[in-house]
This record gives sequence, structure tokens and C-alpha cells, in this order.
Amino acid sequence: MIRLGLATLALALFLLLPWMLTGRDFARASPRLLSAAHLVTLLALALLPAGWLACLGAALTALATGGDPHAAGCWLGLDAGGWRLVTDAVALGALAPLVWQAVRLSVRTRRAELREVALAAADERRLRGGGVVWVIPSGRPLAYAGGVVRPRAVVTTGLLSMLDPAEQEAVLEHEGAHVRLGHPRLLLLGAVVAGAYGFLPSVRRAWAGLGREMEAAADEEAARLVGRSSLLAALARVGLAHASSDAPSFVDGAHLRYRIRRLQEPARSDPRTNSLVGALSAVLVAGFSWSICAFADRDPAAGGLVACAVGVAAIGLRPTWRWGHRRTAAGDSG
Repeated sequence: MIRLGLATLALALFLLLPWMLTGRDFARASPRLLSAAHLVTLLALALLPAGWLACLGAALTALATGGDPHAAGCWLGLDAGGWRLVTDAVALGALAPLVWQAVRLSVRTRRAELREVALAAADERRLRGGGVVWVIPSGRPLAYAGGVVRPRAVVTTGLLSMLDPAEQEAVLEHEGAHVRLGHPRLLLLGAVVAGAYGFLPSVRRAWAGLGREMEAAADEEAARLVGRSSLLAALARVGLAHASSDAPSFVDGAHLRYRIRRLQEPARSDPRTNSLVGALSAVLVAGFSWSICAFADRDPAAGGLVACAVGVAAIGLRPTWRWGHRRTAAGDSG
């Protein structure tokens, strides 16, 4: 019963976290740290309910049998093993939507990846920050970073034609930053959770927060390399084009406004808030790791807990680190 109480508290905490992380108290935190916190929250909301159901099953079994698997108090004629089988089946059933969404979205993303024919017609642009962006000849204004096996950043000539050279470079660096920060695969993971459990308000809030903060994190990387002014000008042009067109757009208006506000306030990041979010992310990883390991193994060994924590940390904290060249822009005209 103690474990059930702890599991209930953990589940309640993760249900409330998306509302806390998008509040004003965390508005001055680093978007990379906030991305990590939102990602761990999504992972927890995907897996903890199944663990909670399994834990509930164990508690009901103990209550029903009174310690004796064949006691007269056993419910519906089931012994302890029968009750555990039923409740574990319910717990696995709670994960079925997650598995289905993972397969469906992985297949869809794999099919959408650039093929050799498309790459042959594309122009490869190397970036200051490391990596490349593929410029596809298309009149449709579009920019994205995606892929499962080999994530790539893609921008169309239709989008670049709207921008001057400095703004083009800012957009290219932004999309390249998504790949360097590991966003395509992490967003796919978040999309799986959102697709499976998007009916939960907490999941929708965490998914929206993850996407928003990852866009802000890519902006932060691009601004570090080319300066804020060029990126702000590019976002303004894209925003105006989006507002004046009735055609479907790749731009999320709410995210765009949030990104512009962040870029207009470069001193927004606060070390104390960053420390708080960083510590919170570490605690979330540790608590989530322990919960998952404890549910998977009733009596987890120390080595198993460490291995589980490393695995969760490698995924949940991935948004906080980058690869590629670390070069600071020579100046910022903003």
C-alpha cells in the first residue's frame, strides 16, 4: 500500500507539471532545459499510468487475499495469481495506444524522409554551427527538420526567395540547430505520446510546451551564430506571409509570437531559474527512473537502477546538449 501511495503521488505530480512549467515562474528559464523537463514529463505520462495500474493490482491482490492466496475473502473466486494476471493485462492494455502510435508515426516519418532522387536535385548548404541543410527546389515556402534513421534539415527555395541573404542564413542555422540538438527524433517520441494520450489535458499541454521550447532553443542557437536581428527579421517576414495567406502553413502562429518575444528580450534567461529547472529535470529523471525500474522489477538491484537512470537520462536530458562547432557570432546588430 505504501508503494501504491508513492505511485499515486508521482502520477499526480507529473499530471500537474505541464501547467507549472508553462507558468510565469519558469518563463525566464533556458528553452533547452524546459524542453528536457517537458520531454521527461511526456515520457512519465506515457508510462506511469500503466505502472500505477500494475501497482494498484498488487495492492488489490493483497487486500483481496488477506495474505493468503486462497483465503475466503478472495474476490470473484480469483487467487492472488489470477488477480495479478488481470491487473497486469489491464496495465499492458493501457500501453497499447502508445505502441500503435509509435508504429504508425515511425512508418509515416520514414516514408517522408528525403530519397536519393530528391537529394540529387537539392543544394547542400554547410552551416557555421556544423552539419548541413538541404535546399529543395520548390515554390512552396517550407522549412523543417525530420527523419528517423538519418534526420535532415530541409528548406525550400520558395521560402528562401522571401528573405535577404542574412535572413536566409538565419533560417538555415535555425533548421540545422534542430538536427544538432536531436529534436527530430525527440519530437517523434513526443508525438507518439501525444497521439496516444492526447485526450489528457496534461499531455496536450506538455506536448505544446515541448514543441514551443524546442523552437525557441533552435532560435537561441541560430542567434548565437548569426545574431538576433537577422533571425527576427526572417521570423517577421515569415509571420507576415503566414498572416496574409489562406493556404496551409508550416508555421504555428502562437509559437511564432512566443519566439519573437524571446528574441526581443535577450536578457530574459535567469541563472536562478535555470538552476531551478535544471535541478527539477534531474529530480524528474531520477524519480521517473526509479518508478519505472521498480514497476519492472519488484526488487530492483542498485545496478539495475543505475542502468535505468542512465537510459532515461540519455533520452530525457538530450535537449540540453548539442554537437557541432561552438562558434559565437562576431557581433549582433540587434
